[in-house]
Amino acid sequence: MSKREIVIPSSLLYSGDDVKPSFTTYKLGSNIYSSVIGLYEKSEGDEIKVITLKGKYYPNVGDRVIGIITKDSIFSWSVDINSFVEAILPVSFAVKKRKREFTGNITKLLTINDVIYAQIIDFDKFNPPILSLKKKGLGKINSGYLLNITPGKVPRLIGKKHSMIKMIKEMLGINIIVGKNGRIVALTNDFNKVKILEEVIQKIEFEAHVPGLTDRIKNMLESKLSK
Repeated sequence: MSKREIVIPSSLLYSGDDVKPSFTTYKLGSNIYSSVIGLYEKSEGDEIKVITLKGKYYPNVGDRVIGIITKDSIFSWSVDINSFVEAILPVSFAVKKRKREFTGNITKLLTINDVIYAQIIDFDKFNPPILSLKKKGLGKINSGYLLNITPGKVPRLIGKKHSMIKMIKEMLGINIIVGKNGRIVALTNDFNKVKILEEVIQKIEFEAHVPGLTDRIKNMLESKLSK
């Protein structure tokens, strides 16, 4: 394999025991494989590295994500989750009825371009992510504004013990759904507050690495809301 090449999870990068895997790779026997989508690089220090490509989400079981329905079939929907692979939502995991299975037209439940808040319940290198809407708080999102942030910046938007997102919600006076895949839904009809939220997201994108971000966001919101 060349020194720099785009790889996906489970791509074979190297065979042999003379190099070490990094945190974006894993070793089985004498083979080293990629665990992410990114650029393959063998460094001078005899370590195999994959540089994660920015902007795309890597699915993890248990994550709650905001997806967009792209296709339907008899028994499932395909869902765009801002990743290198589309997820699957089986009908059995979209219906919350316990006593019987849904037997009607699935487009009565969800159709193309619908936005959903779902949980990843299964994913491995051989199969696409499987979604579920069964848990409380999950389901179709019927209104609001869809925004985006780099998936890697989601933890900074949420903050320690949800401190950042809680502050933003309280100061703007709106509810906000944040998906681990970098999609955000502002549940409000107030477009001015949506614009302020967009500016907050942009600031977090550019300043996530700088200490004191929470105070700067608070000052920014106070300034915007006082006008």
